[in-house]
Amino acid sequence: METVQLKNDIFLPQLIELVNEGHTVTITARGNSMNPFIRNNRDKLIFSAVTDVRVGDVVLAEISQGTYVCHRVADISNDLITLRGDGNSVGTEQCRLSSVHAILTAVVRGGKTYDISTSKTWKVYSWLWTRLLPLRRYLLAIYRRL
Repeated sequence: METVQLKNDIFLPQLIELVNEGHTVTITARGNSMNPFIRNNRDKLIFSAVTDVRVGDVVLAEISQGTYVCHRVADISNDLITLRGDGNSVGTEQCRLSSVHAILTAVVRGGKTYDISTSKTWKVYSWLWTRLLPLRRYLLAIYRRL
């Protein structure tokens, strides 16, 4: 199978269009901002249409014109959403609810698919990780050295 790489400003609007048409879209993870849960070039991410956004969800959002992130929802206040990558100990992004274009529904790793909505392991680890924010800097430093 041939792999094709496209720039985000070309590819992600196409992904969003497919999701809006009712398709699920699978892509290879790129970047390190969601470590340790999602690893660059290792994991496949399955996105679906947004039906409801809750704190803890991992979403694809446009944080400014043409700039997209796949990060976890840290806070929702009215129409304003705060996002933070799991690999970020500081720093957040904000966007409007209408700028959330897709939601991560599953992760494929090593041939096994983890359905994020039903995987108890994924939910427990995610819940713990988000509560460890003050310690995250140190835990990430250790993780990066492994």
